[in-house]
Order: sequence, then C-alpha cells, then structure tokens
Amino acid sequence: MVSWSDETSEDSVMNISSSCDGIIKLPATMHDPNFNGTDADVNVLCEHDSMEKALAKLWDMYEEIKSARTNDNLESSFAIHNLTEEKKKLQENYDNLYADVNALLDAQHQRGLELNNQKEQKECLDVKIAELETVVGNLKAELAKKEEEKKKVQENYDSLYADVNALLDAQ
Repeated sequence: MVSWSDETSEDSVMNISSSCDGIIKLPATMHDPNFNGTDADVNVLCEHDSMEKALAKLWDMYEEIKSARTNDNLESSFAIHNLTEEKKKLQENYDNLYADVNALLDAQHQRGLELNNQKEQKECLDVKIAELETVVGNLKAELAKKEEEKKKVQENYDSLYADVNALLDAQ
C-alpha cells in the first residue's frame, strides 16, 4: 500500500503546488512493507451503493466499448474480405483483358504479315499479268500478220488456180 508517512526530507517527498497554493506531499514510493494482500474474510469489495453503481456503470461502458470495437472489427473484416474478393475479381478481369489485348495484338501482327504476303503476291501476279498481256499482244500481232500472209497466199492460190483452170479450158 501507499506509505503516507510524515517524512520531511526532500529526498523522500515530492512537493506539488495546487491551484490554492497549498503543498501536497507525495510519497517517494508506493511500497508498503506491512501489506499482505487482500483480506480473504471480506466478501464485499464495495460497501457503498454509489461505488457499486459507478463500478457497474464503468463496467457497462467498458462492455459497450468492447462490443462496439468487436462490431467495428467485424465490419472492418467484412469490408476487408469484400475488398479482397473485389481485388481478386479485378485481377482476374485484368488478366483476361491482358490476355485479350495480347491475342488482339498477335492477331493484328499476323494480319499485317498476311496482308504483306498478299500485297507481294498481288504485285507478283500484276507483273505476270503484264507479261502475259505483252505475250498476248505479241501473239495477236503475229496472228494478224499470219492472217494477212494467209490472205495473200489465198489470193495467190486463187489467182494461180484461176490461171490453171483457164489454161486447161483453153486447151
């Protein structure tokens, strides 16, 4: 227990001035060598009703605060759980979107390669078509010459045939 002895030495007592300029002496230690614990024969801790009510009120306040903290902790844990679930869903959504974007970029790259191949094939076909048109034009020109030659040969033939028939008729 507290030792409230009247010691006057400055080492064992602290002086505190209050608002009414009186000096309150505080003991240097709270150890009482004569204290042996609580008395086991006494069953009543508080003898006064007002003390019991105050203690009951304090205990109720403590229980309310404890209950409020428990509820706050529970609400916080629910909020954390919900946020964690939402984070997982957002992460899955992000992963799906990331995979979709990569697939889209790969497809676009592949389409670009295919388009380049198609352009090269078209250019190659255009060159071949131009070559074929030149060959066809040359063949048409040769055909026209051959037709002209055939026409001349036919005219010569007809003329010679007519001359041979005229000679045979004249004999």
